[in-house]
Amino acid sequence: MGTILCTTEGAAARDPEYHSRPGSAAPFSPAVRAGDFIFASGQIGMARDGTVPEAMAEQARLAMDNVRDALALAGASLDDVVKCTVMMTDMSQWADFNKVYVTYFKPGRLPARSAFGASDLAFGAGVEVECLAYKPLGAAQ
Repeated sequence: MGTILCTTEGAAARDPEYHSRPGSAAPFSPAVRAGDFIFASGQIGMARDGTVPEAMAEQARLAMDNVRDALALAGASLDDVVKCTVMMTDMSQWADFNKVYVTYFKPGRLPARSAFGASDLAFGAGVEVECLAYKPLGAAQ
């Protein structure tokens, strides 16, 4: 059996950083940095005015824009994303979601991904996307 040794030698240990949107009353942080990783909370396809469009393509675009904006709060971008989880209320719309999703990432740099169907999502949304980004501390912001 091997031994795993973890150390923070040479690197400053830091507490997680919780990032919020100014004026938001949401009961969660849109992004949390824990070391070199940034966790973006699940984002639905909701417009700034609180509406959720009917079309999956528009919901997908808004959800991905909202993920992008959440990551930016912690100094990251979609280029830093390594894993996404997608929740959908109608898996028959998977192809419509994917057509939009792939446009948010550079060719050859698609994150690992999981997806599952859900009976309901907040505010009647049809899709929710959460992502994990890797951006080492001290990397250019």
